[in-house]
Amino acid sequence: MNWMKTGAIFLGLGLIGVGGILFSKFYQPNVLGVVSPLVDDTETVTAKRIIFDRKTIDNFPPNTFFPKTLTPKFSESLDVSAQAYAVMERHGRELLFSKNLTQELPIASVAKIMTTLVALEKSRLDQELKVSSAAVSIGEAQMGLTSGESVAVEDLLYGLMLPSGNDAAETLAEGLGPGRSAFIQSMNETARCLGMLDTFFYNPTGLDGETRDKTTFSTPLDLLSLTNYALTNPTFAQVVATYYKEIPYLEDKHKAFYLYNILQLERSYPGIKGVKPGVTDFAGETLVSYAENGGKQIIIILLNTQHSLDDAVKIYDVIFNKLGVKVSGRS
Repeated sequence: MNWMKTGAIFLGLGLIGVGGILFSKFYQPNVLGVVSPLVDDTETVTAKRIIFDRKTIDNFPPNTFFPKTLTPKFSESLDVSAQAYAVMERHGRELLFSKNLTQELPIASVAKIMTTLVALEKSRLDQELKVSSAAVSIGEAQMGLTSGESVAVEDLLYGLMLPSGNDAAETLAEGLGPGRSAFIQSMNETARCLGMLDTFFYNPTGLDGETRDKTTFSTPLDLLSLTNYALTNPTFAQVVATYYKEIPYLEDKHKAFYLYNILQLERSYPGIKGVKPGVTDFAGETLVSYAENGGKQIIIILLNTQHSLDDAVKIYDVIFNKLGVKVSGRS
């Protein structure tokens, strides 16, 4: 009987060890370094099925980037046009306001937050990528790339996040995947590792698909995790906090670029530090915004809104007032 008891103990320890390995594989802090068990399949629908088959019952995986609880500190509704929103104080991971916190909605160019993170993981900033004709023909917002140019990853990131360049997004995806499909799969693997279980990326741009059900989507809750994590990366934080970036001409490489941040930063509200607006037919206006005032670090997620910047300003005024923070220039 003793040998049976000893065997059972070792079996139990073995199972615990395996479970610990699996848990650390999916939830270690450096999530972008996790090697995913996703099969080598470039069909996004297959990747999507695998991701959602692993979905937890309560849709609230443990990590250090989500709010600590799903109960907002303030129960009243905000007078904004957004269909869904979330507001979190980053330092304490305290959810302050929310509406339709886990509703899946298209996110438009907010998807480029993930594009930036995956590009940073897969490259050196000085690595040069060749611009393809497919990348420059993608349409909508552009950095202004020309087919045949060679541009450094760092410069492409500014072109991606400041003017919301879809040409930059496609160039990064094509060059770093390796290949576009592999890059998109990496975006979805990273989402899962961050616990973003109600999120799926169909492309690196956030542009609408042919139909709504083929369009990149997420939730306010998932985007809190993504944004909170992204801001821990110094390069990401620096890029999104930049108002204007001039990239000089390089002979035999590329023309000069003059890039302005469409978010307008502190021209829209004191203390704004980024990060990304978006708009498409399916998504409406979307916005992820981050501001620091009086030692408080506030992340705002807005999905399907008619007036994203106006909504954000209203929310910042309410939040900083409730937290007892006096913001310069605001009554």
